[in-house]
Amino acid sequence: MNQRLYTLPKKLGVVLLFLLFAGLSSLTAQRTISGKVSDAAGAIPGASIVIKGTTTGTATDADGNFSLAVKGDNLTLVVSAVGYTAQEIALGTQTTLNLTLVEDVATLGEVVVTGYSTENKRQTTAAVSIVKSRDLTAIPSGNVEQQLQGRVSGLTVITNGQPGTNSIIRVRGFGAFGGNEPLYIVDGVPVGSTDFLSPDDIETTTVLKDAAAASIYGARAANGVIVYTTKRGKKGDKRVSVSYDGLYGVTDPGKSPSFLTPQEYADWTWQAYKNTGKPLSHPQFGTGATPVLPDYLLVGSLSGVSASQVNLAAEALKYNNDTRKGSIYLVIPSNKSGTDWYAAVTRKAPVQRHNLGFSGASENSRYYVGMGFQNQDGILLNNSFKRYDFRANSEFDLTSFFRVGQNLQFTYRQVLGQQGGNNGLGTAEGETDVLAA
Repeated sequence: MNQRLYTLPKKLGVVLLFLLFAGLSSLTAQRTISGKVSDAAGAIPGASIVIKGTTTGTATDADGNFSLAVKGDNLTLVVSAVGYTAQEIALGTQTTLNLTLVEDVATLGEVVVTGYSTENKRQTTAAVSIVKSRDLTAIPSGNVEQQLQGRVSGLTVITNGQPGTNSIIRVRGFGAFGGNEPLYIVDGVPVGSTDFLSPDDIETTTVLKDAAAASIYGARAANGVIVYTTKRGKKGDKRVSVSYDGLYGVTDPGKSPSFLTPQEYADWTWQAYKNTGKPLSHPQFGTGATPVLPDYLLVGSLSGVSASQVNLAAEALKYNNDTRKGSIYLVIPSNKSGTDWYAAVTRKAPVQRHNLGFSGASENSRYYVGMGFQNQDGILLNNSFKRYDFRANSEFDLTSFFRVGQNLQFTYRQVLGQQGGNNGLGTAEGETDVLAA
């Protein structure tokens, strides 16, 4: 029996050997990393372990253990958990990691204002959110309520976007029978609205979201409490501090949408008549197979008039728009090219805000004085908002256990051209709000 021996071409053999070794190297490069994440008190469940720069990751179980399949070298793991400082670990060739996270002291040490007292965030068991002043001043809104949007979990802000408008705030939903508005507290004083406040005068904003707030404020706290604390002099800072905050920007209404031209509108009107079986007849577009745009919309009592039907010179002599001089007689030419009404009623609206603050303190006293101005135009013509405000706070320690002070706020607001009810109507004279405590 004759046997033939088949051999592979040399180049094909080299390619197959390369693919074989590449597959083996990829298999050896993949490995499993396991370990445990804990703190000084024990295991941390739910900690996040992610490969830096990717979406590959896992979380620790109830005992703080984790296991993660990784591929490649020179990787970095990012380990994080709520209330702890995130850590980055260069993985190298390690396969077992035991990590200890450190508490985020800056977060847990935030001061929470709960009504008659202040405490560290780590000491409170209530559902509390804190918004810093730098987060409020970053948004050029005319109302501090709108500046809470997206900065407090579970807080809903509904506004129509007009300058100076009031907002609908919901902390605990919309299900209450006696109203859903939260309680507003400014420096310990309950207020009905916060539209008089300037965001540059606010030190911190605390949102109390659960029923524990009722133990402080009673039934008024059924829908949540928003506590504002204004700026004050820093105890021990004997120098006079002067601060200035300002912004300037422009609100752009965006590109005008596409509108039908008068001829396109007439053509589609004719198409609608055909679809519904109506006769092709219109007071302005005439009759016939195709619509015809008139030269005049109105001439006296006639509508849809062509230039050949009237003597313009004679009709112009009859023109009258004053009832004291006789009957109204109008001659209105048509605009066959159409009007971009979106561009006609909107504009690029400027907004500016300025605030000047003075603060200081001595061994037994503290003070803060702030003056602010905001001018914001709406993207609609004849829609604008202005606010002038003055605030003065002072405190005096008469003894080690007895302190007196005052909070004084003057605000002048002017809202023009605002649409809608519930503080949606502006007035040319403006309105003045005064809060004193």
